[in-house]
Amino acid sequence: MTSGPAGHAPTSDSATLGPDVTRDLLYLGFQARFLETGIQELVRSEMLHPGLAGLRVDPRSPVIARAMRVATDGKGDVCHPGPLAPGPALAFGATPLEFLRHLAGKGTSSASAREGGLSWTDPRRGLIGWGGSRGGTATQVLAGAALAFRHRGEDRAALVCERRSALQSGGWHEGINLAGALRAPLIVVLAAPQSGDSSDTGTAEAVAVSYGVAFARVGTEPAEDLFRAVAAARRHAVSGRGPTMMELVPLGDDRWALLDAFAARATAAEAVSEHDLAAIRRAAAAGVDHAVARLQKEPAPAANDALVPVCTDTSTPPPWTRRD
Repeated sequence: MTSGPAGHAPTSDSATLGPDVTRDLLYLGFQARFLETGIQELVRSEMLHPGLAGLRVDPRSPVIARAMRVATDGKGDVCHPGPLAPGPALAFGATPLEFLRHLAGKGTSSASAREGGLSWTDPRRGLIGWGGSRGGTATQVLAGAALAFRHRGEDRAALVCERRSALQSGGWHEGINLAGALRAPLIVVLAAPQSGDSSDTGTAEAVAVSYGVAFARVGTEPAEDLFRAVAAARRHAVSGRGPTMMELVPLGDDRWALLDAFAARATAAEAVSEHDLAAIRRAAAAGVDHAVARLQKEPAPAANDALVPVCTDTSTPPPWTRRD
């Protein structure tokens, strides 16, 4: 990970990862890998939209999200997975079945098929979804949430993942400017460029410099180093020193070699045994296999579900500003 001159860019801790974190990272990595394959199979069987055939999971995404403070009581960090889904969502507690239900628009999905995109909102787990096509909106929203965390003195931060094209949105610049000026605990991750995105690798760093936020470029660093760097960026943010922007450089077709190399290092260092590694791999595969098999049995949404947000049997009280 290379750092730019803006702010105080995060540095890696010297401590080694504990066995629990190592196992979590391995499980999440295998889960994301198998889920990518499962999605491709579902597209071929016409159970998912053909547009999802090109979905590729960045193996760095679950590592980044796992370095945040995850909770299930609505008091942990918040995350918008954005284009990096499902990696960050899995790290924040989502299951492969939940993700597939959302992609397929099933009636059993968390949003009852009323949300688009690759993510949905679950405040208890800190997941913030946005199905709109306009980039940058999520950065605005999570910058506001991060600012609220700081004003309340909470040990919480916000992680938002955006496409590089978000840099062309005025809303994105408003969000990062707000976070930078008020030192909100925000971490912005720019996904590796896709077709149609700007390929100028200097643009993101220049933007970070202009807003006075820390910047780091993430390549093929070991998962251990990436985890520590993100954890350091989070501490940097919640301590009041401002946000960090991270840019993911493109990976080749052998991107999952990062996971294989991490697994090899973990067994070589005896952080996990070969037996444990095989068990982790089997558990991850079993969860995805169950989700893929279960999806075809899930019901479609009921027609009246679409009217739930606008048609109720109770009257909605006016806001306090309009009450007599």
